[in-house]
Parts: sequence; structure tokens; C-alpha cells
Amino acid sequence: MAQELMSPRRPNAGARAVPVALGGMLGAGIFVAVGPAFAAAGWWSLLGVPLAALVAGCCALATAHQAAVYQGPGPAYSCIRARVGVVPARMSAAAHIAGHLAALAAIAGLIGDLLFPASSAGAAAVTILLAVLAATAGLRIRAAANWLRLGLMLAVLALVVAVCFAITPVPSTAMAMPEDDSAVGITGAAGVFLFAFLGLDRVIAAADEQDRDGRRAVRRTVVVSLVTASVLLLVLAVALLHQLGPARLALSPVPVIDALGAAAAGELRPVVSAGIAVALLPVLLGVLESLRSTALAAVRDGDLPAVLARTGPAGTPFPLDLAAGAGAALIAALVDPVPATAFASCAVLVHFAFTNAGARLSLPEERTWAMRSACLGMGLSVVLAMSMPVPAMLATLAVVILGPVLAGTFSGRWS
Repeated sequence: MAQELMSPRRPNAGARAVPVALGGMLGAGIFVAVGPAFAAAGWWSLLGVPLAALVAGCCALATAHQAAVYQGPGPAYSCIRARVGVVPARMSAAAHIAGHLAALAAIAGLIGDLLFPASSAGAAAVTILLAVLAATAGLRIRAAANWLRLGLMLAVLALVVAVCFAITPVPSTAMAMPEDDSAVGITGAAGVFLFAFLGLDRVIAAADEQDRDGRRAVRRTVVVSLVTASVLLLVLAVALLHQLGPARLALSPVPVIDALGAAAAGELRPVVSAGIAVALLPVLLGVLESLRSTALAAVRDGDLPAVLARTGPAGTPFPLDLAAGAGAALIAALVDPVPATAFASCAVLVHFAFTNAGARLSLPEERTWAMRSACLGMGLSVVLAMSMPVPAMLATLAVVILGPVLAGTFSGRWS
């Protein structure tokens, strides 16, 4: 098993790319995002799933083009810096790094709530520390380990869905409709659901050059992964809606656990909680790897201190990993998983808007459909980001303002 985990073989060759992508996407978003999405749009939030998948697909194709053109870490950041400008690149990098720090906090916070609800903040900090130590040691989940992890996640989802449909829900909670149920909130729901589609960049723009694949394989992986994740998210959302009803689902911080209680299946909570936690632990490694890629590109261009890129015996930038872990642990201690998820989605959407803008400017004129996809992704990213909760938007605005200021102050270059 150790050889499988550390195998140098490419994880995204052929069929191995799908479990890597799905393993990255089926994280905290699929378990946390359903509740806030229903709070934004009620029944209409189900339409937010394909909309979020469309945005993720456009951004994935744009990132794939950038990864093919720009070598080294952070291809999206490099493309934005070369095509759009230094300040937009710094804004995008700040949003990407902050969003992934919040994603780390949200995932670790969910694990803490599942396993140690009485001391979830401490458990989240310990979880992040373990992930940082594993990443610093060079641990990467590959080969059969990805299939095992994906199988565990699917088994947990199947168990929850079966319980939700097997037990007749209480009529008063099954049919109650929230008063603010409206199609206007679809874009807000889609923005939250986007968190369930993060992770494709582990295949498309992997940190290591040897892990990147060709255009045709990337397209196949994007389509299969997005369709599969969308179907699973919709099935789970319908099952939770059936058991909890829209009103209760909209108020639930962890709908999966609340659905087990509503279905009188509370004895399954330890099994489901442990299964989700084990399946989520490797997701933290993927999020940290994505954050590391953009941060290393910023270090290369002088926007972050060079000491962050110092490598240890395993060849990993341990100062960067430790700094990211400390930041994520602080966020987990101060912010619950639901608002952390909203902020992460909003920040990543801002990064996606810049990513698509950079791809649009760098694409050759004959690739008409690719340019249209980039324009569509850029527009939808802006719309979804503007539809997120006000606290998430304000926090993202602060990040994109302070990030370039700090980078410019550190590097001494403002353009």
C-alpha cells in the first residue's frame, strides 16, 4: 500500500484521472453545500447544480489551455500575469490562496463536527496539522488508493440515500416550504454548489509537469467527472429533501447527519461520520497541493517571500505548507464550515473570472468555441460571485484589495 501511495506513475493517465478528479470534488461541498443552497433558493436550488457544473467546466477548459502553454506551477496565475496584468494576477492569486485556505478550514471543520462535535475547533486544527505533515512528507494518494477512497465515499452516499428513501418522512417537515423560495436565488445556490466541483485542477493543472495530460484526455476527464459529480449531488439533494423537507434542510449545517436522525437511523451516525471523515482526509492533501501551486508561482515572481519555497528532505516547500496550515487552522477556529464554504466559493469564483479572462486573451483566433467558453465562464463566474452571501462577498473584496497591496509592498513593484 505504501508503494501505491507514493508511486511515481502518472495519476491522470487514462481511467486513473477520473478517480483523482472525483476524489478531489467529492469533498465537503457535497455534504455541506446542500443546506445553504436550499436556504438561497428552496426547490429551485436543484437547478443550481447544472449551472455550477457548467461554470466549473468552462473554467476547467480554460485552465487546461493555460497548463498546456505555461509550464511550471500556477499556470493560470502565469497566464493572467502575462496577458491581463500584474495587479489582476495578484488579485487572482490572493483570491485563489484565500479560497483554498477557507476550503481547508471548511473540510477540517466538517471532520471535527462529525467526529468530535464537542471540541470541533481543536479537532479541525489537529486534522489540518496531520494533513500538513503528510503533505510535507511528500505523501500523495495514487493508483488503487484513489479507487478505494472513491469507493468509500460512494458507499457512504449510497447508505445515506437508501436510508432517506426507505423511511417515510414526517409530513410536517417533508412538505413545508420556506417563504423565500424563489428562482432568483438559483445563482446563489449555484455559487455554493461550486464548492462541490473543486478539485479538477489536480488533473488539469497538476503541480508536477509529469502529472499533466493531453487535451483529449483532459476533456474526457472533465466531462465524465462533472457529469458523475452532478448526478451524485442531485441524487443526494433529492434524498435529503425527501427526508428533511425544504425548510429543515435549509437550516441544517450538516444535512447528512440530520437526515439520519430524522429517519430514526441515529445508530448509523458513527459509521457514516467515520466514513465521511476518512474519505475527506485525502481531500485536504489535494486542496493544499492546489494552493501550493499558485503560491509557488507567486514566490517565483517575487510576490511572496522566497523563504516559503524552501524545500525539505522530501522536496516539498515545508514553510509554505506550515504557513497554510496555520492560516487554515485560524479560519477553522473562527468560522464555521458553512460560512467558510461560502467564502471559499466566492473567492474561487473571482479567481475563475480572471482565469477565463486570461485564457480568452491567450487563445488563438481560430479556436472560436474555446474563446466563447472562456467568455461564458468569465461572465458566469462574476454573476455567481455577486450572488453569494454579503459576508462572503465583503471578505473576498478585502482579499482582492489587500492581496495586491501586500504583494506590491513586499516586491517593491506595482505593475
